[in-house]
Amino acid sequence: MKIVHVFHHYWPVVGGLENVVKALAEGMVKLGHEVHIVASRYGAEGRPREEVVNGVHVHRVRSVRLGYPDLTYPLEYPIDLLKSADVVHGHSQNSLFTVKIIEKAKELGVKTMVHFMAVDALSDHPNALVRLLGPLYGRWTVLRAIRSSDVRLVKSLRDKEMLKSRYGIDAIYVPDGVDEELLNMPNKAEEFKAKYGINDPFVVYIGRLHRLKGIDVLIKAISIATREEPTLTAVIVGPGDQRPYRELARLGVGRNVVFTGFVSEEVKISALDASTALVLPSISNYVEAFSLAITEAWARGKPVVASAVGEVPYRVRHMVNGLLVPPRNPNALADAILQLIRDRKLGERLGAEGRERVTTWGKVIDELLKLYAS
Repeated sequence: MKIVHVFHHYWPVVGGLENVVKALAEGMVKLGHEVHIVASRYGAEGRPREEVVNGVHVHRVRSVRLGYPDLTYPLEYPIDLLKSADVVHGHSQNSLFTVKIIEKAKELGVKTMVHFMAVDALSDHPNALVRLLGPLYGRWTVLRAIRSSDVRLVKSLRDKEMLKSRYGIDAIYVPDGVDEELLNMPNKAEEFKAKYGINDPFVVYIGRLHRLKGIDVLIKAISIATREEPTLTAVIVGPGDQRPYRELARLGVGRNVVFTGFVSEEVKISALDASTALVLPSISNYVEAFSLAITEAWARGKPVVASAVGEVPYRVRHMVNGLLVPPRNPNALADAILQLIRDRKLGERLGAEGRERVTTWGKVIDELLKLYAS
């Protein structure tokens, strides 16, 4: 089968959705399929426009960007590639690049699929201009993606509910997965502690350093929790500008906050293994379309403490497989962290329940291939 995946970024750009597309593409190649990626050149300016990476054919087209990554507009279309595809699978209708490429594929008579993410999720954005204009843009892209797609997919039960109630669309639920080996690899906690000189107890954040991710809320929560647990540490793992958060940490808990920057997958998993819990303090629906970090934490048997935004409350059930807290509430977040530090058996129970909900990339890919062929 000849499969084309579409998103405005691809490797070497690293991020949640970028990693998902890479996992799907490389997994399908291993099963013998011919897989292509159509992406922009942003973040890959030093790479060839056409190349093969781990068996995946990458096509980077000329594009223009209007400030935000989602506002990337293709200036050319790989017509011959699209016409010859068995299926074109677009990722995120919020990406203008994805919508335009899918529209072109539909015009050419090719079977199209779109994974809808963070549907109508910009109304709580902290930027007033985005709150004003974002919902209009979001609805416009949803409608265009609906018209241009033969099959509509979601990875979040929130988005499935939104598409049904607001647009009358029955979408197919296909969540993201993890590598099978993540469920079985040996515990690497001691390796992480030795590498960074960190001891118990600590919680870990994994993701981009972005203001919508609520890292400032986590640092404030640590400043509250350390009044009762002075040795408590927050380990912040991920790429991005550390400066504003380091400045905030210096105001009171500089020694209790550790920034690792971007790390390898092995180091990331060792951080989860060594931690008391994964903490996701996001403040906006938009940035939590599907948290792969939650799945990875559960795969390692770790509990999750997360803000009740986006898809999170549809997956994380309070006191069943994690703890939910209100967004932008450092006091509530501090209380939840302290609860898990003091009751390790509770954390073990929540993590074990979460592990039962984990699916693998192999199962996800099998389901997608059936949909492609049907």
